[in-house]
Parts: sequence; structure tokens; C-alpha cells
Amino acid sequence: MEWVLSIRAEWLTPIMKIFTFLGDEEFFLLFLPLAYWLWRKDIMGRAGMVLLFTFVLNALIKGVFQIPRPESISHLVQADDWSFPSGHSQAAMVLWGWLAWELKEKRGTIVAAILIAGVGFSRIYLGVHYPSDVLGGFLLGLATIAIYGWLLKLRPTGWLYLGPTRQSVIIFVLLMGLFMITGELSEVAIKGGGAFIGFVVGYLHEKKYLSCSFKPGMGLILSKLVTGIIGILILWIGLKQVFVSIGYTTNMAMFIRYTLIGAWISYGAPFLFCHLGWNVENRK
Repeated sequence: MEWVLSIRAEWLTPIMKIFTFLGDEEFFLLFLPLAYWLWRKDIMGRAGMVLLFTFVLNALIKGVFQIPRPESISHLVQADDWSFPSGHSQAAMVLWGWLAWELKEKRGTIVAAILIAGVGFSRIYLGVHYPSDVLGGFLLGLATIAIYGWLLKLRPTGWLYLGPTRQSVIIFVLLMGLFMITGELSEVAIKGGGAFIGFVVGYLHEKKYLSCSFKPGMGLILSKLVTGIIGILILWIGLKQVFVSIGYTTNMAMFIRYTLIGAWISYGAPFLFCHLGWNVENRK
């Protein structure tokens, strides 16, 4: 890790912090809903499910290995959980790798590769991960999107017949079972699990029952941005303050908050946009 010290520079550190922000919770709380509401809902729905799941997977694997962060080099950003595998690197590989695979555009693939490499290197440069952590995150991310892509191609008739509600219940039970056999859960696993369940339930029901497409127009875009972000802030910060004020600060309170955030992104906000006439309804 000492080699990192030799390339650290005042001008480079802010750039590395920008790259590492691309793997932060705050970035995903902005990028995922905005891309889902204003761009390609179908692509971002699939990307959102695998991205949020990979947060849970990463947190659970970290709890198994429990490898401490590097101690021989100063940390330029705060990082409190375990080191292996790198969650930022894994999430970057899953998000940008999946989008590159979906879009199949040369320029998009190049941009994705730059972002993935930049996020991974930034974690080493900032002193919060070993190179092996980043490599492990990349490999887990690749494995995740490969398996996810394979599952999407299967499209079993029995699963499709179940409908979104029963599908959601099965996914929820599987996640709870995973949580139960894992033992102690980290904050990241609880947040990721809640957001994953909320987003999946909302996305499956939105796709089945709402089916509204993006309606262009700068005024509508701004209206959706403001309304959607206010909704996220109410659930993310406002509901947290409500829970704190009544003394409800358990892991379940956190899980509920992030479940509602996920559901607001995938169903709540699109439902509101559709019924306010800000989206075009595709009647079947």
C-alpha cells in the first residue's frame, strides 16, 4: 500500500473523491431514481434490482470475512465497515457493467470501463481498501451480473404465472431466510435489503398495473425531479426524525424506511406522475 503515497497529489485527491462518490449511498439515491423516472424505466428497473441486491450480498460477505481496513496508510475518506470485498468496486461493476451490457454501445462500454476502473482505483488511492479488496469486488460484481442475466433469460412460465404479488412474497421470504442464516447484520445489509425489497415490489407491480411511459418536456422534468426528490427526503430524513422522536430506533425502523424509499422510487413516484398527467399512460 505504500506505493499509493508516492502518487498522492493535491490536484488528484479531489478527482479520486469524485470517483469514490460514484459508489456512495447518496449517489445511488440520486442516480437510480432520476434515471428510472426520466430515462429508460425498463433498463433501470432491471439495473436497480441487481444493484440493490449486490449491496446486500456485499455486506453479508464482508460479515463472513471480517477483514479490517488498511492500517499502514492514512485514510482520506471515512470508511467504518469491513474491507473485503470493496462495496464501491462491486457496485460500480454491477451498475455500469450492466448498463453497458444492456445498451451494447461502444462509447457506453468505454465510459463504463473508465467509471469502473476509476471507482476501484480511488478506493486504493484514498487508503480504505487493499488491491485484493477491489479485485474481489470486481469479480463478485461480474459474477452477479452474469448470473442475473442468465436468470432473466430463463423466464420460466410458472414464475410469470404467479404474478407480482406472489413473486414479491417469495423474494421477501428468500431475503429474510438469507438474513436469518447469516446472523448479525450490518447497517449496509439492512439498508440494502430494505431498499431492494421495496424497489422490487414496486417495480413488479408498476410493470403489471401502472405501465406509464416517460413524457418529455422541461417543465415536466423539473416537476418530477422536485416532487420525486422531496419524497425521498421525506422518507430518508423526515421519517428517520419521526422514528427518533418516538424512540423507535431499531434495525426494523431502518429497514422500514429504506423499504419505503425503494417502493417510492419504483412505484410511488411513477404512480403520482402518471395520475398528475406528467407521464403518458400506455393502456393495454
